[in-house]
Amino acid sequence: MRVEVQVTDTTLEGEYREVDGLSGQCERCGHTVEVYGDSDASERALCVKMREECPEGENNFYVSSR
Repeated sequence: MRVEVQVTDTTLEGEYREVDGLSGQCERCGHTVEVYGDSDASERALCVKMREECPEGENNFYVSSR
């Protein structure tokens, strides 16, 4: 099933300082994940991470709504 992820820019704690990152929330269940970076590759990584960490154990195809 295709599921949209609400993606927003955020700041995450890095090892030495705060860094740019992305936060995503599943529109079906509300599960949230974060990744470092704000590039297109980071956005794709966020969608993959969402699939891997799905609390419902579903194998959805996650796409960014951004």
